[in-house]
Amino acid sequence: MGQLAEEKALEYFNSHNCCQAVIRTVLEEKELMFDEAVFVGSGFGGGIIGRGEVCGAVSGAVMAIGLVTKTFYEDLAEHKAATRETTKIFYERFEGIYGDSTCNGLIGIDRNDPEAKKKASDAGIYRENCPKFVKSAVNIVLDLFTD
Repeated sequence: MGQLAEEKALEYFNSHNCCQAVIRTVLEEKELMFDEAVFVGSGFGGGIIGRGEVCGAVSGAVMAIGLVTKTFYEDLAEHKAATRETTKIFYERFEGIYGDSTCNGLIGIDRNDPEAKKKASDAGIYRENCPKFVKSAVNIVLDLFTD
């Protein structure tokens, strides 16, 4: 992925959640962006509504994979199989870098604990780490679909 896409992803992350930043960047890079796309990811930030479950950047990547894969497969069964295989590869690469794909695991706290969440925020944990996850998710997805 080029520097421009990384910069775009981080710029979107300033006003979007992690999921939305990944979806928007990947779809724009693949010329598949549509106005409603970022709205789909609204509830996925912070590991699904801030619960610390699947990282929002990972969720956004999976959604983007499904949309990009549609450009290759119109048949639903073929699309599903290809999306699952590509998503599996995405997960292997992402978890190979970070060792986890959940927000709690990546950040190292329980986001359901308000005190831990505040301490992490005050310490800059999210500012320091989440941009890396967004950039990596975008990089991996775009690499998977490099012509």
